[in-house]
Amino acid sequence: MCTFGGLNYMDFRGKQFYREAAEELYATVERLEPYVPYLPFVLVHTGVAHSSDAVHKPLRERWLEGDPEVRQAYEDIGVLAREGKKALLAADWPRLGRLMNENHTIQRDLGGSGEVNEELIAIALEHGALGAKLAGAGGGGTIIALHLHPEEMIAAMRAAGHEMIFRPQPSAGVCLDVTEVPGDDVSA
Repeated sequence: MCTFGGLNYMDFRGKQFYREAAEELYATVERLEPYVPYLPFVLVHTGVAHSSDAVHKPLRERWLEGDPEVRQAYEDIGVLAREGKKALLAADWPRLGRLMNENHTIQRDLGGSGEVNEELIAIALEHGALGAKLAGAGGGGTIIALHLHPEEMIAAMRAAGHEMIFRPQPSAGVCLDVTEVPGDDVSA
């Protein structure tokens, strides 16, 4: 998503996970920032470095093997994502918060969270966040909280020793800088 920049909705409907990347189908990407003037989100990094593969790979294998629990969970997450898009576009923050919490419950129950993630999510919810969930694979990394007035929550995060706290805003994605540098031969 950093490559695209902005605020985007990725739709994986009708896509499947294949064992070979060459067979993988692409998602569609829809720009939303023209329709969402305000983002009441706070990202908090756990400070735990990890490989997302450690969380994603076992779940992906369970999906590929046809595990009904994983299949149903990701079907449910897809429905939550589509409902979340509607809530985001309508600025229905309480509804979006509930959907985020439901998404996190599903991920946690599949084993996709982690102790430090759960600690941050609990702090966020205890301090008025409408919703909080993983922002990545779990096992460390980042959580995202939905909070309309997050100052107290941010203070509580800092008091718990978490300093990597961000207020995301849509910005440009990857750009190619084609400025010539004097003395450089770009034709070589």
